[in-house]
Amino acid sequence: MTLTKKTRNGNLRLKSLTLGFFAICLAFIAKLFIIQVLDHQQYKALADEQYWNFQQIPAKRGNILSSDGFLLASTQTYYLMYAEPKTITNPNKVSDDLASKLADLHPIQNKTKDEAYVFYKNKIMAALDTNLMWVILEHSISPIEKDQLTALKIAGIGFQDEPVRYYPEGTLLSHVLGYVAGDENGTKRGYFGIEGYLDGDLQGHPGRILQEQDALGNPILIGGHKTTEAINGRNIVLTIDRSVQYLIEKQLKTAVDKYDALAGTVIVMNPQTGDVIAMANYPTYDPSDFSDFSDPQQSTDSEVRKKVERIDSAVSETYEPGSVIKPLTISAAVENKIVTPETTYHDDGPVKYSDYYIDNWDHKHWGELNIIQLLQKSNNIGAAWVGTQVGPQRLSDYFRKFGLGEKTGIELEGEDTGVIRDPKTWTDIDTATASFGQGISATPLQVLNAFNVFANDGKLMKPRIVSKIVDEGKEIDIPVKEVRQVITEQTNKTMVDLLVQAVNGGESKYFNLKDYIIAGKTGTAQIPVNGQYDPDKTNATFVGFLPGNDKFSMIVRLNTPRASIFAAETAVPLWMTIADELTKYYGIPPDKVTQD
Repeated sequence: MTLTKKTRNGNLRLKSLTLGFFAICLAFIAKLFIIQVLDHQQYKALADEQYWNFQQIPAKRGNILSSDGFLLASTQTYYLMYAEPKTITNPNKVSDDLASKLADLHPIQNKTKDEAYVFYKNKIMAALDTNLMWVILEHSISPIEKDQLTALKIAGIGFQDEPVRYYPEGTLLSHVLGYVAGDENGTKRGYFGIEGYLDGDLQGHPGRILQEQDALGNPILIGGHKTTEAINGRNIVLTIDRSVQYLIEKQLKTAVDKYDALAGTVIVMNPQTGDVIAMANYPTYDPSDFSDFSDPQQSTDSEVRKKVERIDSAVSETYEPGSVIKPLTISAAVENKIVTPETTYHDDGPVKYSDYYIDNWDHKHWGELNIIQLLQKSNNIGAAWVGTQVGPQRLSDYFRKFGLGEKTGIELEGEDTGVIRDPKTWTDIDTATASFGQGISATPLQVLNAFNVFANDGKLMKPRIVSKIVDEGKEIDIPVKEVRQVITEQTNKTMVDLLVQAVNGGESKYFNLKDYIIAGKTGTAQIPVNGQYDPDKTNATFVGFLPGNDKFSMIVRLNTPRASIFAAETAVPLWMTIADELTKYYGIPPDKVTQD
């Protein structure tokens, strides 16, 4: 039987429709496979987002305490004010009432009362003009503010606990503690100091509440409900002695004002353990107050004194230490049997290194001197001679053994390494100046910790400012750690004797404590400005300890003291004043040998 042309065309159209139908079915099946199998998690998340209402339960940030149990940082209960827009019938009146009250109770920095009212009015109106069941109106409402806002008796307005960081001691220990503030996403986190370094331990983990809702956003009464409790942050116990901290902050402020310095730093440590007993910078700040930020480069000297960056200069700001480095240079030479205390050299005038001349700080010259006299007179020419005998590679190696040029690892955010350049790049003048602390840089903490080697039989300890972490009642002790033996005990004994004689017969002798033997060294280092050293701007440093007692070591650094540029007339008196009070605080008996 022969098919007509019309019949054949009809069969072809039928086949095409059938194939098209199957193709469409396959496309639907493929799409369903992608949605239900391949992209299952993505669409499940979208569904959960639509049908589940999410609220976060903030965790309580951990406390920070001093070694003697005083609370240094804690958390107060403030409140988050929220609204339920669907229950508010007159948004304009509600926003007006709330804005008027907030403008009185909750002022905004740099805004007048009228400007604050307009800001709050617009913000609240925008928040209420939504289809959401729950919206945030304002954070950090104090208990007093909450009571007055609650007295308005506005239906649909409520409050939820919101922890806020609190520093009960005000400015005390501010640079060590750091502060808590919102990041670019508004999330609260710690910055600088302990708050920044241990932010993960302190902040804990927020909880959450999940409640099932319908398509209109209304809670489903018989729907699902999940609650995950918040895990509060850990408590941090410091090595800081609150009484000593108060003492050094008071004396440091007095000295910065007295000697008209731009700033100052004092650190007190236990040289046997590496524990930081106290650490202070001045000017200081209140960690709860954010109105004192300024750019020092855009300010006059007096403004810098009043407003200061929140970095901890004790660990984050490096400087050329100057002559306090000379004992490190000499210890390298003694250790390698290059010199003894009686070794002599000649100081007959400035000495040329790499087309530059090295001279003494006072431009005086003494002829034949020994190593004892080198330290007593803080003689640059002698230190450069000793350093060149040691050599650049070996000198650099010893600086690093003493802990310079690398972070100490202390539990504070923002620590700097300092700079010890590759000795292969050193010229003769680099070796000479490094020998007396110029051309290298360190933080005050690095300098003091290096000196602790002399107070601890030649051993370098890792600085520690956290003694324990407390997690739900369980205490995690942070162990004391010895880093390395830097010099032998015999070399160390020699160096302690030299440092005692440096104090007895050196620049500091007019201010020395009469009843105690002190080992230490001054440093008056000119500050480089535009590639040259400014003779009128110095960093004045004194670092030392009591060799007859291991209770404390201390560094004092004054930045640009203008009453006198010399450490012997500024840093030394401050060091001795604090040391005198510390001997009384610790009950340290006078040494048997009384100094004249």
